[in-house]
Amino acid sequence: MLPLCVVLALLGVLYTAISLRRGRRGRVVQGVGLTLAPVGLYLSGLLRLLWDGVGAVLNWVGATAFSSVIWIGLGLLGLALVLWVVGGVVARRSPRKATKAAAATPPAVSGGRRPAAAQSAVPAQQAKKPAQPVDDDMAEIEALLKSRGIE
Repeated sequence: MLPLCVVLALLGVLYTAISLRRGRRGRVVQGVGLTLAPVGLYLSGLLRLLWDGVGAVLNWVGATAFSSVIWIGLGLLGLALVLWVVGGVVARRSPRKATKAAAATPPAVSGGRRPAAAQSAVPAQQAKKPAQPVDDDMAEIEALLKSRGIE
């Protein structure tokens, strides 16, 4: 198991070096974690468990006569995985309607009326609107800041 640990750690070092050369600091930190993971797996004994698990799956594949039922089951598992990944991407990219709706409506003051100072401040704020953000995440952050009263 030690040679496998060394090879995986060297792959992590290679990834880290490439990321460092390209100037991607976040990827460098990920690379350091990727480098340390096989060493931690080896020292904790989990690398042997992982190796045995992969061997058990390969033995199952070799011993199983693939019938149409097994192919349907594997196809459904693949479809489930694809739907899971696509759902995560869509959820991350779709705008949050509740946040945008909350940012569009001004906060209500008790009694249903705003004080005179707040009424005069609203047109001034509307006159100096900043440019619309390009990114949906930035729009969400701006809406959150506006809802907290930070301009």
